[in-house]
Amino acid sequence: MDKDIRRRLLKIYLHMKERCYDQNDKRYADWGGRGIHICDEWLNDREKFFEWSIKNGYKEGLSIDRIDNDKDYSPENCRWVTLKENNQNRRSSIFYTINGETKNLQQWCNEYGISRSMVNRRLSLGWDILEALTKPKRTRDKDTLIGKKYGRLTVLEFSHTDKNRKSFYKCLCECGNYTIVDDQKLKSGHTSSCGCIRKEMYENNRQKFKQQWADKKSYRSFFPA
Repeated sequence: MDKDIRRRLLKIYLHMKERCYDQNDKRYADWGGRGIHICDEWLNDREKFFEWSIKNGYKEGLSIDRIDNDKDYSPENCRWVTLKENNQNRRSSIFYTINGETKNLQQWCNEYGISRSMVNRRLSLGWDILEALTKPKRTRDKDTLIGKKYGRLTVLEFSHTDKNRKSFYKCLCECGNYTIVDDQKLKSGHTSSCGCIRKEMYENNRQKFKQQWADKKSYRSFFPA
C-alpha cells in the first residue's frame, strides 16, 4: 500500500475512534454519545479497515460515510463518498420514499432535475413530494402586457426580471418619455406615468401658492394695517 494512502487512512481511522470513544472529543456527543461504535473487526485490527478501504474504492478526497446514520462503522454500513454526498447524508437530511426507493431530498431533486428551493416552497404549501418534484415549472407569458395602456403609459416591451423575480417593462408615456416599470405597479395603478403627473401636480401647487401670495400682497395694498 502506498505510504501516503496509508497515512491518510490512518488519520481517518483515528478520527473515527476519537468520535466514538473519546468523551473529551467535541464530536463525541453526535457519535459515541449516541451509541455509535466501530465494529470489532476494525477496532481490533486497523489493517482490516485499510484492506476494506482499498477494496471498496478509497481514493484521495473521499470521506467515509455510514449508510444508516444510526448504525455503527462496519463493512456492511460504510462506503466512500464525496464531501457533497456525505453532507447530503446527515441526520438532519429529510428522506422520502418514492416507488419503494428512499433518498434524501437533494438526491431526489438531482434525479428529477429541479431546484431544491422550488421543491421546498412547494412542500411548505402542502404539496405531495412526487407532485412537488414532477409538476412543470409555471412559465410567465412576458408578452401579455405589451400594447396595453395604464394611465398615461403604453407598454412597449419586456425589459428584465430582477433578483426577486419581479418583471419589468419598458413603457412610453404620453409626454414622450420612456420609463421602466414593475408589472405589479402597472396593474395596481401605483404607477401611471413616467413621473410627469407628479411634476405637473407640483407645478400646479407652486402656481397656486404664487397666486395666493400675490392675492395676499394685493389685499394688503388696498387695506394697509
